[in-house]
Amino acid sequence: MSKAGYSEEQLSEMREDAFVNIKEACMRLQERTRCSNEVVIKMLNEVSQFYITQVEKNNI
Repeated sequence: MSKAGYSEEQLSEMREDAFVNIKEACMRLQERTRCSNEVVIKMLNEVSQFYITQVEKNNI
């Protein structure tokens, strides 16, 4: 997704919404599985790396 076409206010709101949704999903996962923060951090890093790879593929 490109930043083009979004105001700084819209981008800020999207980031805040994403943060809240991701945080809640992580908390639900931890409640269900009793996994540690380290496990959540590893999974978030893997998700992050997935999106970085997608951007890199599209820029080639």
